[in-house]
Amino acid sequence: MNIAVRLLWNSAVPKIAVEEARLTGWKLYIYRDAGGNYNLNNVKYEILRGRGSKGFFTPLFEKITSLYAGQRGKDATVDLDLIIKASSIIKGYALFHDQFAGITGYLRKKRYGEDYAVYLHETSLPSSGVKMYFPKKMEKLVLSNAKLVITNSFWNKEVLSSFGIKSEVIYPGCYPAEKISNEREKIVLAVSTWDSGRRPELYGELGKRIKGKMIIAGNWARKDTLDTFLQKYGKYVTVTGKIPEEELIRLYSKASALVRFGFNERGPGMGIIEALGYGVPILVNDGLGGKELIKDGYNGYVIKSNNFDINIDDATDRINEILENAHELSKNAWNTGKELSWQNHTQKLKEIIGVED
Repeated sequence: MNIAVRLLWNSAVPKIAVEEARLTGWKLYIYRDAGGNYNLNNVKYEILRGRGSKGFFTPLFEKITSLYAGQRGKDATVDLDLIIKASSIIKGYALFHDQFAGITGYLRKKRYGEDYAVYLHETSLPSSGVKMYFPKKMEKLVLSNAKLVITNSFWNKEVLSSFGIKSEVIYPGCYPAEKISNEREKIVLAVSTWDSGRRPELYGELGKRIKGKMIIAGNWARKDTLDTFLQKYGKYVTVTGKIPEEELIRLYSKASALVRFGFNERGPGMGIIEALGYGVPILVNDGLGGKELIKDGYNGYVIKSNNFDINIDDATDRINEILENAHELSKNAWNTGKELSWQNHTQKLKEIIGVED
């Protein structure tokens, strides 16, 4: 059994692939090292393109990718040459993380009759517009030919079902703390890979209003996005940028709340699951798949949103409420996090794929 991921960079997708490989012992194929800050100890892996290297067609692929996700920067480039190359390297049944990596599996099935599985994180199938015609056709082809499709939320499962794609849900995991502190600082944490699509200005506005300290952690896809944000909100928030895993754990261990907004983003949000594992109550809106993990007044709150609009006053009130009752909510958040452990994730993965220990 193999696992394949296109990019090693700071996002949920490679993190899931790495931890699956670590705990299952399956070999991990990384198409391109884009600078991800991951511990690869006890992981069998092969990198097809090293950090800083480019292929002959990379500039072309960068331009094509920028038409669809320019806000994510060049590191997010879809390397079609590596996707094709991998089809001659990866042999046997494999789990491909996202529909683009899944092209490799589709090619091997057509050439050699091999089955493959896809872990789908976000789907383009409901998208509209002329430029989405080919990505949607490609995705439908890859998913329809897969033996198994796994996805990360029941929201995604419902959308896939509406397009005739059957899928199984396995939430991403975390390593829950062995114990949590009852002494929390009035820190409100926001963790993500930041680009303009994440609407960082909303967190800046919260930083102006909340009765605590707003810390925004995680890598920024584009320096100009970060510079614009700091110019407007730098005095209201603390921005860490890319930080080591150990420092992020320290923040989770002392924060009183984590806030994460999404806008028709059906994935659960990796930061939400990790924070729950350290007993951090969550504020999320109903435009993010993470709403499935949060129960009002138990381990956090879910607020309503209207398309791309968040009621900042409502969000502020809820955050301040969490700050006043963090101790009460923290144990429940931790219990939720323990249910979402990486061990439980990989056990369910093995069961669904049909691999015995």
